[in-house]
Amino acid sequence: MEILVEKDALVSNMKLLRALSGGARFYAVVKSDGYGHGMVSCARIFLENGADALAVSLVDEALELKNAGIESDILLLAGFLPGEEEAVVRGGFEVAVSDRSMIDALGRASERLNRPVKVHLKVDTGMGRLGFMESEIASALDSISGYKGLKLVGVMSHFPVADEKSRESQDFTRSQIASFRRIVREHGLSSLSVVHLANSAGLLFYPDAVFTGVRVGIALYGGIDYPGLREAMHVRTRILSVKTVPPGWSVSYGRTYRTEKPKRIGIIPFGYALGYSRSFSNKAYVSVKGRRKPVLGRVCMDLTVIDLDGVDAHAGDYVYLLGGEGERISVFELSRWCGTITYEVFCQLGGGNSRIKRLV
Repeated sequence: MEILVEKDALVSNMKLLRALSGGARFYAVVKSDGYGHGMVSCARIFLENGADALAVSLVDEALELKNAGIESDILLLAGFLPGEEEAVVRGGFEVAVSDRSMIDALGRASERLNRPVKVHLKVDTGMGRLGFMESEIASALDSISGYKGLKLVGVMSHFPVADEKSRESQDFTRSQIASFRRIVREHGLSSLSVVHLANSAGLLFYPDAVFTGVRVGIALYGGIDYPGLREAMHVRTRILSVKTVPPGWSVSYGRTYRTEKPKRIGIIPFGYALGYSRSFSNKAYVSVKGRRKPVLGRVCMDLTVIDLDGVDAHAGDYVYLLGGEGERISVFELSRWCGTITYEVFCQLGGGNSRIKRLV
């Protein structure tokens, strides 16, 4: 079982998005193991092709990058857990602070270690997750300024629906942009080094959301439908066994698929234990010898049955669950077939299971 990541696609995406961002500071988001594509290798590719800095979620990811020899600035988007503040300071990471306890813990750690730390004030303009409410901003700024080791370099917020096309979602996103712009102006934050609101969808669909910084994740990997972006991930396995079953024969657990005529089937050693969702049962297609063939019956923990009628395929031949040549399987199709989003498909299929080899 292999994950193949096309370096050329990552480079192409990076260059396209860098051009769209203009002179804004470009944070390439490589959290969650580079959305399943391999965090360290993707980080190097993005930095070599125009990214100014990296962004991850939590401290362990930043430490992995640092231990791999990555010398770029690294922003912790979710901050840190209690007890990790000294690791943040020692690592020299930038931090998005979103509550008073983070500010206080980080401020005290910076004083103990006598080392400064760069912070970004995270404000909640409608995400309803991390971030200071508008009524708390003045107090948060006072708290930051009370610690000599804390250097406020940025202000940020986040979109919940910038990638959705409904009129309501578009109106909400525009209201967030207006609120963020007003907050930055009224609290005197426009002179900070980095003012950033735009994520991937913000950069691609809302040009006025681009201030002096952008944080781009899913688009780098081709997980947003936009002209010129390319999917970078292929996931493939090999046929374990081939057989022919008679008419009226049931296939896999639950007998949810029954043959209407003699059918040639293939069994592949890939199932939900490796991130191939049970929701793909009787819905998804795979690519075999460049042709799309359906999944038959329920996806099992370690095995899945596919239709091989009309395909000259045998044990050992490759089957692409994502990507492939000829009749490719796209991440957009996979996400639709199991009722989720491209982010989850990439993370599940690229989830770092020890049985899967990643090739970049």
